[in-house]
Amino acid sequence: MAGIDKTYCSNYAEYKEFKDWANKQVVVFFDYHVEYVGSWVWEYEENDFSNGEIPIMNTPTWLDIYLIQNCKSKFVLERMKEVYGEDFEIYKNLKRPYELPKDYKQNRKIVIRPAKGCNFPFKRRMFKKPIGGKTSWWLQCNDNFWYNDKTKRWVGGDLIYPHNTNTSTHKTTKSLIRFLRKQYLPKGITFNLIGRYVGEDYVIEIK
Repeated sequence: MAGIDKTYCSNYAEYKEFKDWANKQVVVFFDYHVEYVGSWVWEYEENDFSNGEIPIMNTPTWLDIYLIQNCKSKFVLERMKEVYGEDFEIYKNLKRPYELPKDYKQNRKIVIRPAKGCNFPFKRRMFKKPIGGKTSWWLQCNDNFWYNDKTKRWVGGDLIYPHNTNTSTHKTTKSLIRFLRKQYLPKGITFNLIGRYVGEDYVIEIK
């Protein structure tokens, strides 16, 4: 969810009113991860607006949806309508967008099998110490799932939750399995697990 890029404002009074409101807004997600809306709005003084319109924030979609549903600032809502078009009303009427879907569960069964072209059998403990230290494993989802490397959380693209990458990294396969069991995941999605060496390629299915 990339968001709408930048939102602009040309009036300090309007900016200040919005900034003061944003500083009071706290968003809590299903795993108790907290985001402060005001931290996304850049700091300006009145003289910064002397040359006209300036960008005041660059927001992801989860925050745009929060603003559509809760913000009263006219210039912010006009920007949201301009970019999202028909989706504006869809986002405005979403119910409890930060709640975890019922089919997202922990401790799912994890099935790992070699991918096409894999040259090595998968083992629960695959410790290797090449030059420079232990090998890192890259985990990427084949479905519309994204990763937040701060909260260590994989989430679906349709779940309103912050994310910033498509890859999580793991030092060992044992820690990887433990990590996946702690995730809230639906049945049926698959991941690619990629090692450092050619032929270290596996498919992970969540059951």
